[in-house]
Amino acid sequence: MKKYFLVAIMVAMTTLGHAQSTLFKKYENTQGVSIVTVSKAMFRMMPTMKVGNKNLKKIASKIDHLQILSCERQVLNAKINKDAVYIYGKKPWEEVMSYRENSGNTYIYMRTIGNGKYEYALYTTEKGELQIISITGDLTLRDIQAIAK
Repeated sequence: MKKYFLVAIMVAMTTLGHAQSTLFKKYENTQGVSIVTVSKAMFRMMPTMKVGNKNLKKIASKIDHLQILSCERQVLNAKINKDAVYIYGKKPWEEVMSYRENSGNTYIYMRTIGNGKYEYALYTTEKGELQIISITGDLTLRDIQAIAK
């Protein structure tokens, strides 16, 4: 009986882990939605990573996988928003930060993958534009906040 229970828990955890990936897959061929995927190998190939006056090379070395979904179509934004709220609004995701202003909202969600690895989702809506950035690796919340600034 314990074996069946453990198998059921493992299947549930695997399904939850694939939910976000499914969000990106669901919209990858949708007109009006842009998706960018960057692997760890690509980060290693970049000699420097400067954004403004910040060198992000140290943070980039901690990233295993990066995905960005961006959409500017109102009708699609509503559908993507519904899916995102469904995924990030339940366990194992936890809202760790939110920032609201009159022109838009930003939320940072986090889930533990294990072995010191985390997955973060930066979800932003602003004036008809929606963006979801998924970052997986051994980053800390402080690293993510440095990227978001």
